[in-house]
Amino acid sequence: MVFFVRHISLFIHITCTILLASLLVGCFGSVKSEYYSTVLPTYDFDTNAPTIIVADPWDLSSKYYAGIALEHFKKRGFNNIYLQGQIDQSFARNVIYVKVGKERLDPSTNYQYKFNASGVCNVINGVPSCVIDTSNSDTSKKTIKRTVMDVYKVTFDWYDVYKKARILYVAGSSTVDAQKHTDLEVVNSLIGNTIKRMEFKRPVQYVYNGSVSSK
Repeated sequence: MVFFVRHISLFIHITCTILLASLLVGCFGSVKSEYYSTVLPTYDFDTNAPTIIVADPWDLSSKYYAGIALEHFKKRGFNNIYLQGQIDQSFARNVIYVKVGKERLDPSTNYQYKFNASGVCNVINGVPSCVIDTSNSDTSKKTIKRTVMDVYKVTFDWYDVYKKARILYVAGSSTVDAQKHTDLEVVNSLIGNTIKRMEFKRPVQYVYNGSVSSK
């Protein structure tokens, strides 16, 4: 009886693990992403320095995502960081300019196109001679592969107001299949991944597999 109960418990544990893994796969998708940064190596970043995140007032998208960036910077330990307008800019030691963009790559003039061809070949005097029919009258045999991709980009330009110097520039990007995720899902994940990977002592550039939450 104990043996039977143990096997039932093991079965339930395995089943729950598989279901959880399936849910995670459904909620997250892997995307090709890139991180790039260049930095003033002698600068000593202070997480307690008064810092303001600024976006172009006419760029509503960047202005919206500045709020998401704020939360991710707080997770990195920046305790004295604000959005523009929350404190007087004259109190700021650092200013971070954020910009979000999106570009669609549509290979509308570069289809991958394949079809079935038929023909007859005869050997005349030892030389093969073939007549190939490529008219493709049967349209059901045609296959067109057309992949449209969206490239999302976010940049952070970091300035020291007192020194009047640019101290850090960071750019992140993610390339995803169009219409697979919403802009909010991709940009939110991209901002989080980019801020989490920020290097403050050396320039860095690499490609990685990022994740996008579909919640």
